[in-house]
Amino acid sequence: MVQILLIDDDSTIRLLLERTLKRQGYDVVCAGNGEEGLVKAKELHPAMIICDWVMPGVSGLQVCRQVKSLPDLATTFFILLTSLGSVEDRVKGLDAGADDFLCKPIEMNEFIARIRAGLRLHQLSQDLTEQKQLLEAELAEAAEYVSSILPTPLKHNC
Repeated sequence: MVQILLIDDDSTIRLLLERTLKRQGYDVVCAGNGEEGLVKAKELHPAMIICDWVMPGVSGLQVCRQVKSLPDLATTFFILLTSLGSVEDRVKGLDAGADDFLCKPIEMNEFIARIRAGLRLHQLSQDLTEQKQLLEAELAEAAEYVSSILPTPLKHNC
């Protein structure tokens, strides 16, 4: 089951989104602030993080930057929830590493569609990483084989 981390300091929004996601069949873990969200993200490595931008303490933008800076979490799909609607704010969020935005008030059909789209992209990223690792292993094996069949004098000159 796909795991989604939901970070929002507003318990009403958190509960509404959690129920909506669970009805869609997702495993949802919630955090009530940015600090708690970062701890859970590092523990769980969720496929997706949905995070409110404006929170006391560690903001959603700070959570996003920290998550995207960690190699184990860099491909986690990150959606920022915001009531900030200016182009400058969206640019700031994208520059911090956000993959998508949802503006409040949240329209539930769009919310679910963006979740599905983000999870498709996350899965493609995971598949690409696996294929890259397989190709690198095959390339190393091929290089080892070529090295083993080279005449001895050539091995030392390479």
